[in-house]
Amino acid sequence: MSALWAALGVLVLGIGLLDVFLAALNYDESGFVAARLCRLEWCVLRGVARPLPQRWRSVVLRQVMGLSIVLNMTVWLGVVIVGFGLIYFSAMHGANFDYDGRGLADGLFSAMYFSAAQLSTVGTAQISPETDGLRALSIAETLTGLGLVTLILSFLFGVYQVVRDLRTLSSNLDAGDEGVTDPITSLGPYLARGELDCLDNHLRAISISFWSYADGLRQHHLAYYFQSGRDRLALPYVLHTLGHWLAALRWGLPSGHPASGQPLLTQLSSQFERFADHLHGKLGWASDAAPRGVSFECFTAARGADGRMDDLWLGRFLCMEREMASMAGFDAASEPREAYERYRQWLPFAYRAKQMTAAVSRDLDYRPLLRTDSSPSLRAVSLG
Repeated sequence: MSALWAALGVLVLGIGLLDVFLAALNYDESGFVAARLCRLEWCVLRGVARPLPQRWRSVVLRQVMGLSIVLNMTVWLGVVIVGFGLIYFSAMHGANFDYDGRGLADGLFSAMYFSAAQLSTVGTAQISPETDGLRALSIAETLTGLGLVTLILSFLFGVYQVVRDLRTLSSNLDAGDEGVTDPITSLGPYLARGELDCLDNHLRAISISFWSYADGLRQHHLAYYFQSGRDRLALPYVLHTLGHWLAALRWGLPSGHPASGQPLLTQLSSQFERFADHLHGKLGWASDAAPRGVSFECFTAARGADGRMDDLWLGRFLCMEREMASMAGFDAASEPREAYERYRQWLPFAYRAKQMTAAVSRDLDYRPLLRTDSSPSLRAVSLG
């Protein structure tokens, strides 16, 4: 029976230490205990918060990050204490331990008490191991505790570094108004004044911060659940705005326009699509092929009409093109063949970006406040 308790303790200890290693040190976070518990915790809190009013739902969801970190620490410390405790319990017979505490004797509680004391590096004089093997094991647990605390702190700093990267990225995309507005309008100052050098520098700053955030999120996926209660400081807002920026700059302008030829646009688009692949692997949303574009004849006819479009995606492209034409000062009705080619290249990217933004918005229960030009009032909407 003692061997069974010892084997169980070794198994629990091995699972706990492996989970810490995979979550805190592995590049692509792949912990299998704490990560799943954090996901379960998030789903529970999201379910509790959904029926609440906007204000209180935000308050509840803002606690997710702190509670998840506490849960991670509790699980990692707990499994190590239990693992060593079971090994001590398997040896609690004969004269292996000396007890100098009131009410302490051979038993599971005494084993866990001694294990917790050793892991905390404080130790206890009420229980003393009397064999060299048990003394060595208690020293090993103390050293494990020091290493475990170091890994937990490293994990904690890593998670909050990803949150800071999200703040930086969001600030680079923030137009300065309250609520969520049409992201394309924030490109106006760069296009109307021809400040392409400023646009290039801005895109470079976005590329650096987006790469830092996406790379950090691969290692510390716990930061994905971060909620601040602010519409602009949220992953769905970043995906919504950046996706529209890239689509508008790459395909909303004529091919020969200097802004559409910015080298960083291709790099940013590639980063955006790789990030979509990463999130798709994590969330597994239903992904279908992009809708087929309309024919050139239908495109030309719709481009010359002012009425409502039957094709939703064609209407979105033409609206984007007209908006960019107004800001950049070019004729949106010229070169129909060139515009049609831009439409065909834009459609798969825009559809994938919309799918990703909608999936993340649903998963994070993101309900921003939308400010429209027709109404200065704010109303809650879903980007999904």
